[in-house]
Amino acid sequence: MNLLQERSSAGKAQVVGITCDSVYALKAWADDLGGVSFPLCADFWPHGAVSSAYGVLNTEIGRPDRSIFVIDREGVIRYIDLHQLREVPDEAEIAEELEKLA
Repeated sequence: MNLLQERSSAGKAQVVGITCDSVYALKAWADDLGGVSFPLCADFWPHGAVSSAYGVLNTEIGRPDRSIFVIDREGVIRYIDLHQLREVPDEAEIAEELEKLA
């Protein structure tokens, strides 16, 4: 994700991480990584409201499915990547979509 943030900066895009974890859990995660270069948002309360709005909240386990959305300035979703927990998203493909927004 840091690589995507670096590449999207030139394309006038913003990478944002959103999870159902608390602010404290997000801070601990970012600290474990040595920091992150993009904002993290806690979709903690009401639990999963943002994830539900985008259709990725897995209510059986109480967290969103792994997903990446590219959304333009008008709020139109231009790209969606859904992947399993251990899968690595195709950053080149996502970067290509981000560059289209420039």
